[in-house]
Amino acid sequence: MKFSKGLPLLAVGLCVPGVALRALHLRGGFEAGSGLPLPGNGWLWCCIALFAVCAVLYAGLARPLAARRAQPFEQLLGTDSPLFRVAAVIAGLLLLVGGVFYLYLTATTVEQDAVGWARPVEWVYALVTLLVGACAIGLAKAQGHEMTATSAKLTLPPLLWSCLHLLVTYRMTCTDPKLPSFAFGLVGDVLVVLAFYQLARLLYDKPQPALLAFFAALAATVCLSDLGGYGLAWLMGVRTVVWPAKMVLRGMLSAAACLLLLAELSVLTAGRVQQAQGVSGGAPDDATI
Repeated sequence: MKFSKGLPLLAVGLCVPGVALRALHLRGGFEAGSGLPLPGNGWLWCCIALFAVCAVLYAGLARPLAARRAQPFEQLLGTDSPLFRVAAVIAGLLLLVGGVFYLYLTATTVEQDAVGWARPVEWVYALVTLLVGACAIGLAKAQGHEMTATSAKLTLPPLLWSCLHLLVTYRMTCTDPKLPSFAFGLVGDVLVVLAFYQLARLLYDKPQPALLAFFAALAATVCLSDLGGYGLAWLMGVRTVVWPAKMVLRGMLSAAACLLLLAELSVLTAGRVQQAQGVSGGAPDDATI
């Protein structure tokens, strides 16, 4: 169990080679002018190999947490840590600001040949982003106290948001011939969905803290490496791959969501145990879980 405590630091630390490899992939893996992927680029396989190694390492470090499946939410994620609160509040503020900016881009940007349902979905996505920002701030307070049926619902909007986030991103990239330049971001978005599902599952289904730790750590490494690699490539003067403004913003929103997941992961792996009063492991059905 003591090795699991290093999982959040490892997830962040492995972003360093992840950012470097992703930047090298973007620099040498795409054709100048068209931005189409070049066959036989070795940096792509280096990125895949790194994330595969990360998955194996994280699975091994998260496995001991499976023994804590019987513990209630307050003992798994209850904390009064100021660092957790700061991280959760920062993540919430980033999501709030990003949601406002996405509303602005949606209102002022007209996409050519977009399907009729795309724009309403983006409006909903932006509004839910604002809601999730507020929920992240609410979780910073709720996890320091006894969870009630009302505060438990704060774990549900992030799950809804992650699904909408994946839908919007996939809708804008699935028919793009430059899909390989977005592929790692899509994989990261899938992992974010799975991580938030496991977070909500702690309260509304059979808890699987090991799966929460695994998906949260892997989502953070993949998403932060993808966004950081694009930023580093841009600073290196690489212009073969240029993301639209909304794509960059969604990458930043993914990073903000991963900050919240890393904060939850740090509490989960720290092994803080608090006395729970009248706690059950199932879904909230009364005033107190």
